[in-house]
Amino acid sequence: MKINSVPRKGRVSSVILRAASVAVFLLLVLWGRVFYGSMQDYKTGETFLRENQTIRAITYFDRSLHWYAPLNPYVERSAKRLWEIGERAEQEKDTRLALIVYESIRNGFYGASHLFTPGKDWIGRAEKKIHDLSSPEGRTEAHASKKNPHPAALWSVVVVISFIGWIGSLVGFARWVLGKDKGPGRLQHRAVLWISLGVFFFGLWILGMAFA
Repeated sequence: MKINSVPRKGRVSSVILRAASVAVFLLLVLWGRVFYGSMQDYKTGETFLRENQTIRAITYFDRSLHWYAPLNPYVERSAKRLWEIGERAEQEKDTRLALIVYESIRNGFYGASHLFTPGKDWIGRAEKKIHDLSSPEGRTEAHASKKNPHPAALWSVVVVISFIGWIGSLVGFARWVLGKDKGPGRLQHRAVLWISLGVFFFGLWILGMAFA
């Protein structure tokens, strides 16, 4: 028993290590996709800003904010650009545009909230601006968006669970691929199971992000 248990433990450790490596690789791929999307939207926003197409620039900077990922520099750059546009709009007495911009900053970071809320400093600064511009002492002809900026708690939980499920199904599929116990009768069924779970959780993750 002891002689046979050592190789078996070694095989299990090897499979776990390989599965973990696959999971880390997939997370890096996902981070790279988010980084690329944020970068592209930021650059497009910069192009429209240089062409004085302010509204379209705001739209793309706002989209860049929603591609949130830890250590993604384009989120911070997009927030700074939006803030500059908002302050310029205030100087030009365009309160409506300024409110749109500050709400984009606030809602963008709230939209990226799941287990934690990123950009709390930006949210605080934006909410102060929104409050000042919407107060009776300010320009009351402009009103802040009535949409609740806070993410829906239920959908936020769905996002987290579905993301974990997606990663778990990919790890399970990788473990099956790397395993040495793929008998003829188990080959097709396990492949279909892990692929189906991966597709299901990935779709649920995208849906959760859309409604969170």
